[in-house]
Amino acid sequence: MERRATITLRERATDPPVLVSEGFVDRIGDSWNVRYNDGEADYTIGVSDDMVTVTRCGAEDYTMILSEGKEYPFGIESPFGEVRIAVTPTAVRIKSSDNGLSVRVAYEISSGDVRRKFRLYIDCVYADDSTQ
Repeated sequence: MERRATITLRERATDPPVLVSEGFVDRIGDSWNVRYNDGEADYTIGVSDDMVTVTRCGAEDYTMILSEGKEYPFGIESPFGEVRIAVTPTAVRIKSSDNGLSVRVAYEISSGDVRRKFRLYIDCVYADDSTQ
């Protein structure tokens, strides 16, 4: 069932939100789809055990399939040519309740010899009404 939700994204649990948007959460079996718009593009984040899929539709479209422990290489076009990047999720955690959904993703981004660790916190709080 698809439910309307307030979606909040943070880089750290104690940081202020980088985005607060209205969107939708749809549960399909043991998986969830979170859909929202950040003002520039539409996003669908698919979440299941140990895996996150991020699809962006806008001026720059992409889809990333991130599986815990597996490197996902891709390229980003820049004025100086393609920049090769790899993302490796190290942990994907999902917590569902009657009031919403929380997703925690820890990941590393590498390009050349540079590696940095990041976290993403997605909190979805259901609205009182639901859509069909």
